[in-house]
Amino acid sequence: MFTQTAFLALVAGASAHIIMQSPVPFAWEDAGTKQFPLEVSQFPCKQPSGAYKVTEMNQWNAGETKGVKLIGGATHGGGSCQFSITTDTKPTKDSQWKVIHSVIGGCPGGSPENQNTSDNPEDPNIPEIDVKMPDDLPSGQYTFAWSWLNKVGNREFYMNCAPIQVGSASEASTASADVSSVLGSLPDMFTINLPATECANTIYQDFEYPNPGQSVVRSPTAQTGSDTVGSGCAAMEKLGAGKGSLGSPSQGTPSTPSEAPASSAVPSAPASSAKPIPTAGPDNGVTGPGASSAPAAQPSAQPTTAPSTTPSEGSADCTPCTNDGAVVCIGTNQYGLCNRGCAVAQPLAAGMACVDGALAAAVKPRHIHFPRAHLRRLAH
Repeated sequence: MFTQTAFLALVAGASAHIIMQSPVPFAWEDAGTKQFPLEVSQFPCKQPSGAYKVTEMNQWNAGETKGVKLIGGATHGGGSCQFSITTDTKPTKDSQWKVIHSVIGGCPGGSPENQNTSDNPEDPNIPEIDVKMPDDLPSGQYTFAWSWLNKVGNREFYMNCAPIQVGSASEASTASADVSSVLGSLPDMFTINLPATECANTIYQDFEYPNPGQSVVRSPTAQTGSDTVGSGCAAMEKLGAGKGSLGSPSQGTPSTPSEAPASSAVPSAPASSAKPIPTAGPDNGVTGPGASSAPAAQPSAQPTTAPSTTPSEGSADCTPCTNDGAVVCIGTNQYGLCNRGCAVAQPLAAGMACVDGALAAAVKPRHIHFPRAHLRRLAH
């Protein structure tokens, strides 16, 4: 039986979603939501303003294998994940991502029977995942990404990105080398659940990527499946292809890491907050392959400041609230977590209800049965 204690445990896990720790990601534009799944407006990399502030340039040689470190307790029963790179240092929706490694089942670890392994957002117990940078990859700066399709829970898409400086394994490998000759045959990153209302993978399946690439690890306990649901899958699954062509890696000397932005500090609001509900962006379609264009000019990097207690801008589903970190009842069958003056409505679990503004077990209506003979006597 689903209890209020179990419900609150699930709510606590909302702030413990998995994030990439190493290679070191770009500075988070909003540290308070860094562990939330990606919304379509944040694709790719959860950098909606395009700032891409480098806190540390990660060194990675061609042909070298490194362990990718993930942290967090909400492993959602595992799932499948991919590791991809693009030649763009500030990726946009036009960027093409090439998969260099796929894991089917057991990513990012944890028990397949349990949704979460802990409520600790810094849980370090996830095993590192070995990823090899392609041999003969031309030297220069790239962007590396980890993307994840969770097995249990809401249908979501997670994606973290990090800047990398690729060193050549041989002196002959330079920027003048053809990147396409190394990456061109690799599959594009698979995307889905952006948003899940238009295309989603099936719950309780370790997703079987249509084309996982040349480097693949499969969990021996994986419960694989490739079922998808929705009318928008044809376009959504190709978001990782961008405009269909690769550029050349930047050869500039890695810049001095920028100062940590305000958003990297501990947020004023508690980490536990409601997961934003994905909304469809203005264009989920994918243009046909063509000449790659440089990313649009990005706005000047400004520190992200925590919003005031007014609801977050642009959130049509935001319910104003005042008690940050508290569970808020919204109507009788929805709840939200108050985060900086905003609670995003989510459906209550079966067996729960909001009664007088507080969570409680739902009370089944009582039906009184009168025998027909008794009803006839009452009618006289």
